[in-house]
Amino acid sequence: MSTRGSIAFALLLFCTSNATALEHDLRVTGTTHVSVFPQSGEGDQEDAFAFTELKPDLALTFDESWQAIIAPRFRFGVTNPEYNLLSLDDVYAEYASDRFEVRVGYQTHFWGAAESANIVDILNQKDFVVDFFDPKENKLGEPAVRLRLALGDNRFDMYHFSYFTPASLPDKVNRFNFFDGRLDFSDDPLYTHGAERLRQQVALRWDRTMGSADVGLSYFNGYEKFPVINVRPGALEADTLYYEMQQFSGDLQMSLGSWLVKGEALFQDTSSGGTFMASAMTSGGQVVRRNLVPKNHTAFVGGFEYTFFGVIGQSDVGVIGEYLYDSEQRLDAVAFRPFQNDVFGGIRWARNNAGDGELLVGGIIDVKNQTQVWRVEYSERYFDRLKLSAIYDHVEADPRDPIAIFDNDNRLAIELSYTY
Repeated sequence: MSTRGSIAFALLLFCTSNATALEHDLRVTGTTHVSVFPQSGEGDQEDAFAFTELKPDLALTFDESWQAIIAPRFRFGVTNPEYNLLSLDDVYAEYASDRFEVRVGYQTHFWGAAESANIVDILNQKDFVVDFFDPKENKLGEPAVRLRLALGDNRFDMYHFSYFTPASLPDKVNRFNFFDGRLDFSDDPLYTHGAERLRQQVALRWDRTMGSADVGLSYFNGYEKFPVINVRPGALEADTLYYEMQQFSGDLQMSLGSWLVKGEALFQDTSSGGTFMASAMTSGGQVVRRNLVPKNHTAFVGGFEYTFFGVIGQSDVGVIGEYLYDSEQRLDAVAFRPFQNDVFGGIRWARNNAGDGELLVGGIIDVKNQTQVWRVEYSERYFDRLKLSAIYDHVEADPRDPIAIFDNDNRLAIELSYTY
């Protein structure tokens, strides 16, 4: 953890220990995770990994207006120290009144509505080490100030981020490595702004409910969270570049009887990042000099979910269909936006039992080259405190597709969590 993070954590603990809380609520969740890859990896890539995770969640309420949340996450790698992690996911103090809220500290946030990908969800950095295909479950807390105003049915959020967190990217023994185990990533990221990690970032969001529709409009000014990846000729490590951009986005979720309509769209202006020229090695072995900052682009994901209620006893079955589009149709992994012209289809089975058992089967298929990424996921709670989750990922990729680097990385993951 950084010095800045240590100081923030210590200050919050000092404040809470020197005040008399009227109420407190403590929950602790322990998780054990095991992933197994049926096909052997390249080079020294591992065929299995395991970790344990501990997440205390303490809520302290001092009066009707003040509360503090202390919810860090500790992860310990059983098979590899790469999986060790200390993340201050939610460690903050909050003041709330009828009209406004102020929250200060490390926070996680969520924007979006779609099932297959949340392209507008830009505020938090993600950890790609454990699950590259679904990193939204592994967000890293960001130090921020959030002001929320409620004006009638309208809600306005204003954010300020004082410090940037680089992505956690897989090393060369990790099966989600971008170079089939041949290269690690440099520990010294590049930035298009001279202040590097201290470049100030801001965001604004408006949302409201209109009848059966939840609508949101957002603006973000800061670094793109996933870096540009560049391999210099003869380099033993891959460089990562974080570039500045402005993102204008919107999201919608609307209920129409048994239909649920979902959509997200964005325009990303990268002109504030200027240019960053560098020599690069192409996939064909050629050396070129190019601007690593991507061009302005638009992206969209949207579709529907239709639910059949009471299909098997009290169970519900939902059919999901979505389309993913990116205006920058590229086949290289420089900016790594692989889902540029794809369709997603899935089926969700909700048992509606005491353990909230749910099965989701879904796949993303490229319209042009038929690359496929499938996931089967089941989860259920037992005895109210124990949760079992199982995931199977299957990849079949065209050699020209960026996803082809994961073509032999099919995976079975089992996760067991206990909350007390």
